Amino acid sequence: MHTNTIVRRFSFTLAVAGLVLFTLLGAAPASAGNVPFKTISSAGPLSDIYLGGELSCQIAHTADSAFEFYPPGTAPGDCGTFLVVNDVLYAPNFANHDGTATGGLGTYTPFTPVSQSTVTGSGTSADPYKVVTVADAGATGLQITQTDSYVVGQESYRTDTQISNTGGSSQSVILYRAADCYLGGSDSGYGFVVTSTGAVACSINPDNTPPDRIEQWLPITGGNNYYQAGYSEVWAAIGTHASFPNTCDCSSQIDNGAGISWSFTIPSGGQATRSHLTTFSPTGELPLSVTKTADSATSSQGAANGYTITVNNPNVTAVNVDSITDTLPAGFAYTAGSTTGVTTSDPAIAGDTLTWSGPFSAPGSGSISLHFAVTVSSAPGEYFNSATADAGTFTVAPTGDTAPVTVTTAAAPTDPPEAPQPTDTPLTPQPTSTLTSEVAAVTLPKTGAGAQGSGSLTGWLIAALLSSAGLAAAGYGALHLRPNRRP
Repeated sequence: MHTNTIVRRFSFTLAVAGLVLFTLLGAAPASAGNVPFKTISSAGPLSDIYLGGELSCQIAHTADSAFEFYPPGTAPGDCGTFLVVNDVLYAPNFANHDGTATGGLGTYTPFTPVSQSTVTGSGTSADPYKVVTVADAGATGLQITQTDSYVVGQESYRTDTQISNTGGSSQSVILYRAADCYLGGSDSGYGFVVTSTGAVACSINPDNTPPDRIEQWLPITGGNNYYQAGYSEVWAAIGTHASFPNTCDCSSQIDNGAGISWSFTIPSGGQATRSHLTTFSPTGELPLSVTKTADSATSSQGAANGYTITVNNPNVTAVNVDSITDTLPAGFAYTAGSTTGVTTSDPAIAGDTLTWSGPFSAPGSGSISLHFAVTVSSAPGEYFNSATADAGTFTVAPTGDTAPVTVTTAAAPTDPPEAPQPTDTPLTPQPTSTLTSEVAAVTLPKTGAGAQGSGSLTGWLIAALLSSAGLAAAGYGALHLRPNRRP
């Protein structure tokens, strides 16, 4: 039991009482002091997503009377984005909230709010509700542009945190997303981890077995670390300016918190984005996740390649996947008739988007996959791909940009080797003819006047025959054509 548990329990009772009173009076919940925020309000089940201008947050679920993070009656709450750079911690301005239990963070510098958009979008998967918040990390030259979006009917909302480096040199950072959990009004709980995705959660039951109420952080961008422990231990871990330790106090019932972190370097003039889903489910329904791989990491211009898309279901029961969608890189083309796996049907194609329509049943604690062939772009370069799926009320974590393929310049064709020239073969001497001029003499019968000419003509024909046989008259003496004379 933490030393301030009694204080927190008392504060919780007052907060819930206040929230009930506000609800009965039709008034809004307490705002966080001088912290401006925007609210994505909808039919839910995440009915209100409170987003502070200094990157804090709070959530209301239609199934719960209290908020999902501490303090349970204040928006925003002890939830948000944290950044360590040059051994300095930047965090939401919790000191200006109406209540907080983030003392374990130690010394930190509040983010400097720059701007915050109004709520845009229509709440559909094609056009989700969206708020864009911009804040600076002091004078480091790092600026955070955070986009929070929500699709009505889902139990998750998405956060994309982009960090731009306007400084003159590269900067190494640790980015955290973390919160102090309240599970449907309960100030204590267990934890669980989905190791295949690096997701971590607070849960009513140890390891979410059997499935029950959860609050989960599921990374879309991989390479993260995670942590679930007592809430003050989570804040203290951030206060050490180190990455989360990849541990979970999953089997202990504690006043808990949880979160994920990424460590990376941003080049001068560059930017980097890290994305994740935050899920709140009273029944323990977990988001599905999508992965994608390329058959080959390199291809020549216009050559054949292929991709495998896998939809993973971490729930203990099967989930129907209504469709699987892939967005091809520019210049890539689907190969007709090439789909295999969970379906062999060709997808519907709209521009670069391929959609395979289901339903497909993803087994509990299992997966489904499909493979298809493509022709890569004719332009050299590095190309990324992204894929997602639709599973109705179950949220699906998309791949983000993944499955890189480097298209290389095709080698120039080479001339075939020159065929060897034939060598001259010495001519074989011709045999010397033994014919004489007498052999070549021809006597023609005389049949009357003019027969001499006829005989001469016949002789020439015989001479032509002899010539075609290789017995040229010039080689064997004169050819005599004589008419037959009377004695």
